[in-house]
Amino acid sequence: MEFGKELLVYMTFLVVVTPVFVQAIKKTELVPSKWLPTVSIIIGAILGALATFLDGSGSLATMIWAGALAGAGGTGLFEQFTNRSKKYGEDDKQ
Repeated sequence: MEFGKELLVYMTFLVVVTPVFVQAIKKTELVPSKWLPTVSIIIGAILGALATFLDGSGSLATMIWAGALAGAGGTGLFEQFTNRSKKYGEDDKQ
């Protein structure tokens, strides 16, 4: 695996997919909201591990690490936009 190119592709995919899974878990209320960032990292790591079966992926350890980082990044991105809309009233209908 050429470090960087394929890893970036997989991380981009995981950053998008992980919050979708976390949102589904959030809707079921199986996990308290305060634990969702941790769940996001764990789901990202699991999805990264599952991605090792795809062509061009890295080692299991690399993909788990990439998935965990993508999970953390996905959570941060989601929180950034949600908190911004709450702070600046962008979610209010005018």
